[in-house]
Amino acid sequence: MKIAQITSVYISVPPKTHGGTERIVYHLCQELNRRGHDVELFASGDSKVDCVLHAVLPIASQDDPHSTFYLEKEYEARNTYNLYRQAERFDVIHAHWTTLAPYFSVSTTPTLITYAYIEKELHEYYKKHFPHCFPVCVSHAQAKALGDPSIPVVYNGVDLDEIAFNGKPEDFLMIVGRMTPGKGIAEAIRIAKKASAKLLIVGHVTTHLPWSEEYFYKEVKPQIDGDMIRYIERLAYHDIVKMMGKAKGFLFPLQWDEPFGMVVIEAMAAGTPVLAYGRGSMPELIKHRETGFLVEGEEEMVEMIDRLQTLDRASCRTWVAEHFSVAQMVDCYEQLYRRAASGRWSGEVAQKQGHAE
Repeated sequence: MKIAQITSVYISVPPKTHGGTERIVYHLCQELNRRGHDVELFASGDSKVDCVLHAVLPIASQDDPHSTFYLEKEYEARNTYNLYRQAERFDVIHAHWTTLAPYFSVSTTPTLITYAYIEKELHEYYKKHFPHCFPVCVSHAQAKALGDPSIPVVYNGVDLDEIAFNGKPEDFLMIVGRMTPGKGIAEAIRIAKKASAKLLIVGHVTTHLPWSEEYFYKEVKPQIDGDMIRYIERLAYHDIVKMMGKAKGFLFPLQWDEPFGMVVIEAMAAGTPVLAYGRGSMPELIKHRETGFLVEGEEEMVEMIDRLQTLDRASCRTWVAEHFSVAQMVDCYEQLYRRAASGRWSGEVAQKQGHAE
């Protein structure tokens, strides 16, 4: 098949540090190309993939010191236009939210759009106004939250060759995420302090969210002491997952219903069990009492920290290999591409719900 992939120009493919959507796009391009499909990617010019790359700007806007908020919006629109002005060349287009693909999808070429995250109001608007645009969710919890459980679900996948297993952890906990209240970083600090446990935080302040900087300087930075609470703003992906493997546990006290959570499966792939609240997609990603613990509040999370050592780290990696591989993800998308291209799209779920309960 001739397949177009399009993602935001904000972050390169693959991302230089950590980035869930862009790494998924990278694996899709690489694996689809390996399987013999004719793949073309529409993204920033510093993306590195083994397929044709179309770019309307030389480097990702987040890495361009001359980029502005207004220019970025312009280039996002231009990137999408650059694809859809030649949409008829493709059998199917795979767009990754937050691109503007739905608003250009007047072409008869079907567009799959993966909802890395999306508001219910937007989904309903897309469904009503864009008949050639077909949604895909990243978890069953997300489809349920959108009020449309008929949306196909494809779990994100990780490449285990990129993530080394560590069966001998060091004595610290870890959390990775953008500096936003929803990620629960301030809560993770509080939990670690209550447990007298060391915590490593990796996460950057994003200029695209005006509350990010205020949250960091008010809630997080005052707690960093360089000993019990350490902070690293950015690390290369290889270094992040290596550090994940060194941690005895990964904290994820989410303050919102996360649609997926790439860091969770990356941590488990490295052998590190996860402590998370049982909300959003977490019951689908974590096998309770085997690859981590799903808890209801801070006090229970504190209590469970000492029980992390009772879990088999090899089982964490096996769980990810069995349920969240790149091959499984691409298999599911291939199924949906063919269905959409043939005009036989239906609401069947592409990937069964994980047996994490």
